[in-house]
Amino acid sequence: MMFFTVLILAILSGAEIDLFTPSFPELQTVFNLSPFTVELLLSVNLIAQCISALIVGNLGDRYGRKNIIITGLIVFIIGSLFCVFATHYWCLLLGRILQGLGIAGPAVLNFLVIIDNYPQTEQLHKIGLLNGFATLAIAFAPVVGSYTCLFLKWQGNFVILLLLGMICLILTILFLPPSEINHTVKISIKEYKPIFSSKIAIYFIITICFITQSYWIFVGISPILYMEAFNVSLKNFGIYQGSLCLFFAIVSLSSGYLIKQFGTKKCLFSGIWLLIIFVIATCLLIIFKINNPITITLVLLLEAIGVVFPINILWPLALTAVTGAPSRMTAIMTTSRLILTSLGLQLVGFLYSGVFFHIGLVMVLSLIIGLTACYKLLKIITISSATSSENFTSAQL
Repeated sequence: MMFFTVLILAILSGAEIDLFTPSFPELQTVFNLSPFTVELLLSVNLIAQCISALIVGNLGDRYGRKNIIITGLIVFIIGSLFCVFATHYWCLLLGRILQGLGIAGPAVLNFLVIIDNYPQTEQLHKIGLLNGFATLAIAFAPVVGSYTCLFLKWQGNFVILLLLGMICLILTILFLPPSEINHTVKISIKEYKPIFSSKIAIYFIITICFITQSYWIFVGISPILYMEAFNVSLKNFGIYQGSLCLFFAIVSLSSGYLIKQFGTKKCLFSGIWLLIIFVIATCLLIIFKINNPITITLVLLLEAIGVVFPINILWPLALTAVTGAPSRMTAIMTTSRLILTSLGLQLVGFLYSGVFFHIGLVMVLSLIIGLTACYKLLKIITISSATSSENFTSAQL
């Protein structure tokens, strides 16, 4: 039941952002909102989550994972209640802020529950499952949200989040084991100094954040590109978008088995080579100005599959980059990923002109940065394993 609890926490964290977005048109009508003010409901949630994630990292090390996850879920439930019973816009805004502050606990710390309670041989498989289910939640959240809004109005989506939050709280109290408490950790930004002073930690962060940024930039901008520029219907867009998320989820869910069959090193480098091939293929799309949705989707499948192994393999290893700071390391990676993805989407939105060119260009640049950092990271790991005691990753690679 412990792992089932972590899975439900991952699903809640994945669905929290996208589940209510189909309610935007109705919210605009009911509360007389402009596009800016309705989008603000999404922005404040992301900002609150980023800020909270940094604090959660310290709190998780100082007071234990379970205690902070429970506190975060309580805050999330209170925020959901504000949203469900909102009669004014400020109630919705406050509710979304509280949801963002609260969801950071499960989002940051659920991976660490795996690290704390499973041996290294099982961690990659478990984290692969978490990524797979979280991706499925992200992929299907707008679909569920659309039908919920259709039958239960805008409040229905917040009711689902409320109920899911309450279920997560009960499961966490009953089935998550207590973790180690370290009262020497201070609630200060200075506690992140060891991470920013570690060269290998910086390379882990850059690698993971920029590789994932490229994929999620496309996921975020694709509705506008496909439905407005390519005139793809909503039904057919679901097929395009769903195929990417489906392949990503399938490979994530099976990554543990594949790693056992072929080894960590082979799987890691297979993913890296797929990403390199994707960069080359995307450059060809840019050079020849190809704007066919089928062709672009087929190329994107290379990234959807290739990104799985570098992330699933490097993420748990990154948590051991700085001794005694796994919560803070997760917080930095989570916050950095959200900020970089938001900035990347803003840049793509600013440059967007109705074609794939600028989208592909930003994705390629992001991947080049991520893959370059990955090369530097693996080089450091190889050298450190041969010359020092800093061989925490070499044994698994």
